[in-house]
Amino acid sequence: MKISILDRAKKKKFIAGLEDLGMKKIPQLLIRSGKERIRAYSGNLSNEEIMEIWRLLPIEGIGLYVGKDMVNRNGVREVRLSLDGMHVWKEQLTERVLELNEAQEEDWFKGKDIEVNEGQVEVKEGFVSVKSGDDFVGVGKIGDGGKTLFGFLPKERRRKSQTI
Repeated sequence: MKISILDRAKKKKFIAGLEDLGMKKIPQLLIRSGKERIRAYSGNLSNEEIMEIWRLLPIEGIGLYVGKDMVNRNGVREVRLSLDGMHVWKEQLTERVLELNEAQEEDWFKGKDIEVNEGQVEVKEGFVSVKSGDDFVGVGKIGDGGKTLFGFLPKERRRKSQTI
C-alpha cells in the first residue's frame, strides 16, 4: 500500500474540512495511506527517513489513524475524524457537538440510527461529534433535515447485548 506525506496545502485542505467541528490546527505530520485514510505521526523521523523506510520495507502505515478524506458516492468531498482522532484533538472539538441521552446512547452502541430531538443539534446536515457524558463516542452524520443521526460506529465497537 502506498503512503504519502501530506504537504502544507493538502494538510490545510484536510483541516478546512474539519473547521465546522472547531478544528484550527494539527501539530502532527499527516500521512495518507491508501486512497482515503489519514494518519497522524508525531515521532522523530523526518519526511525523508519515513519514505526511505517505506522504500526498503513497504510499511502499510505509520502513526495513528485519525480520519478519512474521501469523495462520497454523490461526488462530494467529505472529511471525518475517527474516534482516535477525536480523542487526540478533543480540546479543539467545540462546535457541532451532539450530546446523547441515555436511551439514544443505548441505541448508538447497538449501531442503530438515532432520532434526534428538536433543539438537540443546530445543524440540518453534515458530520457532528457525538458525546456521551464527558466522553466522545464517535462521529455521526445528521440527515433528514436534522431529524436523524446516522452512526459510523465500527462493528467491533458495537454492543451485542446490554449485559456487561
